[in-house]
This record gives sequence, C-alpha cells and structure tokens, in this order.
Amino acid sequence: MSVWFAIPSKRPDPEAQPVLDLWRERGYLVALFRDAGDPPLDCHFELRGVYPGYAAAVNRLCREILAADPQAEWIVHGGDDVAPDSSHSADEIAVSCLEHFGCLALDRMLQGQPCVSPEATFGVMQPTGDRWGDEPWSRQRWPERPAYIDRICGSPWVGREFARRMYGGRGPLCEAYHHMFEDEELQNVAEDLGVLWQRRDLVHHHGHWGRKPNASDADCPEFLRAVAIGESGRRHWAESQTLFNERKAAGFPGHEPIL
Repeated sequence: MSVWFAIPSKRPDPEAQPVLDLWRERGYLVALFRDAGDPPLDCHFELRGVYPGYAAAVNRLCREILAADPQAEWIVHGGDDVAPDSSHSADEIAVSCLEHFGCLALDRMLQGQPCVSPEATFGVMQPTGDRWGDEPWSRQRWPERPAYIDRICGSPWVGREFARRMYGGRGPLCEAYHHMFEDEELQNVAEDLGVLWQRRDLVHHHGHWGRKPNASDADCPEFLRAVAIGESGRRHWAESQTLFNERKAAGFPGHEPIL
C-alpha cells in the first residue's frame, strides 16, 4: 500500500521544499506538476508542462500515479502551503480509511441500501481539524460548518477507486474549474454519493497567505494574483461561483462514476 501527495506546485524551492519534506517524513510519496521553466523540487514523481488549471493538473497526476503504482490506494491533494497531520503516519490514516469505507459499503449492502461501490477505496476523507475561519460571525452564518474546511474538500484523501472512476475516468475533480470551487463540488459530489468522511481529529494546516497577521493583497504570491486579488480575482471568483451554482442546480453533470 502507498499513499501519495499529488499537487501542482509553483512556489520556489525555499518555500515549497520544506512543506514537501514534511509529507515525505510522514510516509507519503510526493508527485508534482510544475511549469516547464521552474526549477526542480525533490519529489518522487514530476510532470512538466503548461499549467492547465488546478483540477486538470491534479486529475492528470492521479491518472499517472494509478497507472504507474498498482499499490497506490490513497491520493491526497491540496497545495504546497498545506502541511500533513503531524500525529499520524500516512499508513495509519490509510488503514483507518480502508476500515471506514469498507465497513460503510458492507453495512449498506447488508441493509439493502444503495451502494455506489463495494470497494473500500471508493471514498473521500477530509481532515477538518484546521479550524481557520471558525470565528463567531462564521459560526452564526454556518452553524453546522463554520470553518472554511467544513464546506470544501480542500486537502482530501481520495481513494483509488474514486479517483479512477469519477468524471468519466478523468479523475476526482471537475476540470471545468480553473482555480476555485472544484473543492466545493468535490465535497458536494462525495456527500451526495454517501462517501464523504470529515475528521476533526486530523489536521492539515493550510498556511494560506491570508492567515498572516494584518495580511494584505501585498502578501499574495505573484503567481496567484490574477485569480485571488484585485478586479481579476473578484471576476474569477464570481465566474467560478456562477459555474458552481449552475452545475449544482443541474446535479453536477458528468461526475457519474464509470464501472
């Protein structure tokens, strides 16, 4: 059994490598998508090319991993500013996921309930112990899901069968999105399929630039500015949110798992 951390990475070595090393120390294999001209980072597998957007890059990494590593059972994605849970190894978490989703599928079959897959790796587990955003105003507006990570799958564990079968075999994410809302669609789709597991006991700390004390637009990395700040960032957010709302109203067309 192997567990991969698979992400597009744009940050330079001094910023990204220490984060990647944390994942390696916890037992994860690391796969990266990097722009053609960027300096290499120390990892187990790397793809190079023109950045196709977050969802498409993650999906391509997932397909390459599944083809190259028959032992790969879980693929985690997030960003090069996300740290792994420091209290558990990759194998420890993987075993708990196999037990959870395997029992979930078995219970449904024994009770005669619909079961989208009998496979123990057809599932999505999101650690939600990083409570960024869980302020009083957020708890009032979203009492059941106050923190940002409660409402999205921003750094999920995706099982092999889920990654292999979703979106016509493309991967776990909808490639219609470029940078935003693919994580919220993933949560909605996994929840609708009955295979979402949120765990408050696990922490994937997101070192987002906006978490800095007195953070301003000047703290945003250069490579994110077009989609995260200013007029272009607001436009990108609005377009992505509109797309998400339209897809949600239509039942997220195209997500259906293949056999």
